[in-house]
Amino acid sequence: MTSLVPLPAGALAPLPVHGLGDVADDWAAVDVWLAGVAANSSNGSRETVNTYRYHMAKLRWFCEQQIGKPPSRWTQQEVHAFIAFLEQLPPHALCARANGRPDAPFVAAGLPGHTPFRKTPSASSRADIVRCVHALFNAFHAAGYIRLNPMQALKARKARRLNTSRAVDLDLYAYVLEHMAQQPRETPMAHQLYERDRFALIALRELGLRASELVGAAMRDVQRLSDPKSGKTYWVFYVREENAKGGAERTIPMTNAAMDGLMSYRRAFGLPPVPDAGDANALLLSPRTRPVALANAFVKTAQDRRFFGAWGSIASRKTLYRIVKQRLGDTAAALRGQQRHDEADALEQASPHWLRHTFAKASLLRGRDIRSVAKALGHASVTTTMVYTEQTALDLIREYESGGGGEVARG
Repeated sequence: MTSLVPLPAGALAPLPVHGLGDVADDWAAVDVWLAGVAANSSNGSRETVNTYRYHMAKLRWFCEQQIGKPPSRWTQQEVHAFIAFLEQLPPHALCARANGRPDAPFVAAGLPGHTPFRKTPSASSRADIVRCVHALFNAFHAAGYIRLNPMQALKARKARRLNTSRAVDLDLYAYVLEHMAQQPRETPMAHQLYERDRFALIALRELGLRASELVGAAMRDVQRLSDPKSGKTYWVFYVREENAKGGAERTIPMTNAAMDGLMSYRRAFGLPPVPDAGDANALLLSPRTRPVALANAFVKTAQDRRFFGAWGSIASRKTLYRIVKQRLGDTAAALRGQQRHDEADALEQASPHWLRHTFAKASLLRGRDIRSVAKALGHASVTTTMVYTEQTALDLIREYESGGGGEVARG
């Protein structure tokens, strides 16, 4: 055994090889980097770090299963190979489904056949993944973990610009709810799923929530708020700091439609119509039950767990995405049967985030103050919200027309 030789008095310890500390491999270095990302977020939001982790899982699968080379050994060739891989995933890169059935759930992490890819990423998703990996290599290079940055010559793409055309027409949205209501619900579970899914659609549309904010919420986040000026009490939805993008906690007024939807949904699950301050249940429940212990013993049957209200929860954006896409897709199929193909196309493209855009556009068209809408959406600046109004273009048109009008072509 070699004994440690103490440093002479006043001698400095040798400098570390790099700034990430004692890491076992590249993936431990990734964890150090992600911890730094979280620490540097003054608002404490989990969304960015969770997204980065999801993208890092894709990078790791590519490194280990596709090329057998860790990120620290990459050259520009591996960078281009990764981008090409994302553009056209090979069949073996797609996550398998349980029992090999196309309608079955995806295989869970840690089981054979699992991968972090459920489908080939869209162009915007690919841009997000590449931008994340670009940030990783920049951090590795800045910390001295790698000598050369293989992505240095590749310009990081700008973040996606808000596409305000991605909104659902209000009449079409109403038709979705109408179509859902007309579908048979022959079992208690089918009724619970209908009420839960209907509330999710209404909450996204009426409150302008992000998917992460909805799935991260608890029942107690629907709260009473009294106005001392009028003496009236209202229902509001509190978006907690840990769920909000950028950690921008905010309070959103509950519309009558949102509150009515919540009350009907809670009744379907055997809960009181309105939540109280101690209701820690997830806002989006699953009809499946979770383990519950009474007097140091677990309640065994699902029927008994239902009696105690031990419902499971919907806790991921991916699950909410599938729920919304399924409901919109069912309605789109019905529209195609009526030869309403343009409307069906619109619904098939829509997603939970489209309903957030719908809220923003509808609020501004109703004449709500842009600052109020920005606060409801959690935008750090009204500049972001102004995208929905085409305000810059309108200002230019008014300037052109200020000389008497007639210069700008009219529709």
